[in-house]
Amino acid sequence: MAENVVVIPPEFLRCAGPNCGVLKGSSDRWWLMWSSINHHGMPEMHLAAWDERLAVQEGTIHVCGEACAQKLQSQFMGNILQKTIRANSA
Repeated sequence: MAENVVVIPPEFLRCAGPNCGVLKGSSDRWWLMWSSINHHGMPEMHLAAWDERLAVQEGTIHVCGEACAQKLQSQFMGNILQKTIRANSA
């Protein structure tokens, strides 16, 4: 039995990288990122190769390439560090 997969037209997909916003082309090799809380209650970031099923999941971030993925990872790490600093100084 074939599984129904929602496909988002490329003209509706933009890179979430800081100051990027490039539109996804049909042959681009994009990545997907998302964050979650692990079983220890700690935030974690996930990175996966492009997959149409994952791309439409709530909370999925569309990323055009390595540079934007690294910037988003750095942002994620900075946010965690700032939250830790605020929690320790309270």
